[in-house]
Amino acid sequence: MRPPILTLTTDFGGDGPYVAAMKGVVLSQVPNVQLVDISHRIGPQNVLEAAFVLACVVDTFPSGTVHLGVVDPGVGTQRRLIAARMAEQWFVLPDNGFLTYVARSYSVQDVFELENRAIAREPVSNTFHGRDLLAPAAAHLLLGRPPQELGPPRHGITRLPAVEPRRDGAEVVGEVIFSDSFGNLITNVPVEMLGETSPEDWDIEIAGHRIPGLTRTYGLQPPGTLVSLVGSSGWLEVSLVNGDASRFLDCGAGATVWFRKKG
Repeated sequence: MRPPILTLTTDFGGDGPYVAAMKGVVLSQVPNVQLVDISHRIGPQNVLEAAFVLACVVDTFPSGTVHLGVVDPGVGTQRRLIAARMAEQWFVLPDNGFLTYVARSYSVQDVFELENRAIAREPVSNTFHGRDLLAPAAAHLLLGRPPQELGPPRHGITRLPAVEPRRDGAEVVGEVIFSDSFGNLITNVPVEMLGETSPEDWDIEIAGHRIPGLTRTYGLQPPGTLVSLVGSSGWLEVSLVNGDASRFLDCGAGATVWFRKKG
């Protein structure tokens, strides 16, 4: 029988005790769990970045996977903690927009608010709900226990405002939502927004630079060339061949990108 899978996505960084503490809570209840670290280098309190990173991997995991996410600028306040079922997988995290991009592709099947303190790790810290509330809830689901025991059912999830690209005539306006470790600038514009057009039909503008057309992959242009292309997750991105576009352009998340149809 396949061991249960738990993924972790946090802004805790690579050092310190926080990630290990959450893993310890889960392992104490589910010793055979298979742990997968998606990322612990989300920008501090950057829920938008976390939402993008999580959405990029959901379709690669099997049904029954539990995703534990802790990017929680509202820790200790009245914001909700939830367990939501989407794509036949569970997401245990703050209801602060974390699931915005997952919800682009998958409908919300169930939502339960984490209110049952009998499942929590006591005493509950005011500043580390990932360890004391979210990790025990994730363990509860990994053990196959009823999700209804976590707390009352709720309807819907919170979504981040103003993260959708817009079409303005022959122009698509988006923004950078993530800069990866290579310095590639991933935008919130899915390739479908460009319609059935040739890659050469578009000019791209970002940070005062113009890029003529889309390229198929990085290596088709000379080193040092600024290019735009469709990334592996279907989002349009801006890259510097054999270089770092974020440094070259001196921009990152929040930068505006224009895709302008020629003619």
